[in-house]
Amino acid sequence: MMQDVSRFTGKQRYMLFILMLVYACHLIDRTIVLVLLDPIKHEYGLSDTQLGLFSGLIFALGTVMAALPLGTLADRRPRKTILGVCIAIWSAMTLLCGVAWSYGSLLLLRFGVGAAEAGLQPTALSMVADEVPARKRAKAVAIVHIGSPVGTLIGFVAGGWIAGHMGWRPALLLVGAPGLLLALVVFFTLREPPREHVPTATEDAISIGDFFRTIWHDKALLHVVLGAIILWLCTSSSSAWWASFLMRSHGVSITTVGMIMAGTAGFGGILGNFIAGTLSERVAQGRQDRLALIAITGALIYFPLSLLTLTIGNLVVVVICLFLQMCAYFLVFTPAYSLAMGLAGPRIRGRTAALMSMGATAIGYGLGSQLTGVLSDALRGFAGDESLRYALLIMMMTMLWAAGHFGAVYFKLRGRHQGAVEAPAE
Repeated sequence: MMQDVSRFTGKQRYMLFILMLVYACHLIDRTIVLVLLDPIKHEYGLSDTQLGLFSGLIFALGTVMAALPLGTLADRRPRKTILGVCIAIWSAMTLLCGVAWSYGSLLLLRFGVGAAEAGLQPTALSMVADEVPARKRAKAVAIVHIGSPVGTLIGFVAGGWIAGHMGWRPALLLVGAPGLLLALVVFFTLREPPREHVPTATEDAISIGDFFRTIWHDKALLHVVLGAIILWLCTSSSSAWWASFLMRSHGVSITTVGMIMAGTAGFGGILGNFIAGTLSERVAQGRQDRLALIAITGALIYFPLSLLTLTIGNLVVVVICLFLQMCAYFLVFTPAYSLAMGLAGPRIRGRTAALMSMGATAIGYGLGSQLTGVLSDALRGFAGDESLRYALLIMMMTMLWAAGHFGAVYFKLRGRHQGAVEAPAE
């Protein structure tokens, strides 16, 4: 009897649910520090450049150093084991940030969080790609990534409320502990899906050099990877600073900022992920060129909304624009990662996801956050207390750059699809 691929099986639903929780855990640990930046700044007397180093660049350095080794392991070894160990490490490091004794120790611990979180994308996305049929892959990726806005929501609410009532250290202690339990759930209950391709004794996974050559020669895959990296350059450079922007330019308290960011990034992200998954399933219908078109549309919606968010003085309108902006982000993010897993193939999926995670974290979350802080400090003589606003406006221009890469993907894949349609007639 032929399997009904229109629905997920019970085992598939369980895997997607657990991985969604893992993504939520990962975003809680990553997001909570963003709402805590100003209290940390005041305790240690830091500049925005130093805050950018803590919130982004040092985290990214850990990811860059660990991503490809972990991606290589994910292509060759049991992925659920690697994932469980990584969750335990990043949760423990987040918890220890709450007892950090100096700015230097905070940097060291955030480096550890970044290194451990580098194992998430290569393991989770590779498992999803092997577990579900290709036609349902985009929807499965969207379901798993619902954990991202959920984690963002919890991180901002918990971070804002706990920091406002108890201080920034208890906030980090309380959000780090649950991840240790989740690591055990992954390790003991998650099933390792069979791989589409299992290397034989004489056919090992391809070398790192061959991997990069494969990426370089497949221009559609190359532009997907570059587009995702530039997407993060835009969005991570801003997400690291939204809370500080609202506090500085709109006079919002840290508790209120937590609620605003939870509502916009959390609920906006959930809605955006739902829309992205629905469009990917019903409009794309397995067509990779249509996935690229959805990503282009999302980028071109995000850009003008970001300009409105940063220039309008009315806080209510700013919050509405920020909510819509977060929805648009997932119209780019979800199709991009689904495209990458489809184009990469089973032998290099782990390393492709690792490369995207490494580049996106290093250039986006790391360099983008750091560059925004440097620009803010450099513009202070011109813009005074509004320097962060102008720095963010400059960084938003990179979304058009990302849209250009996905445009290149669309035309490459459109050509392949037309060639495949015309081939039978030859």
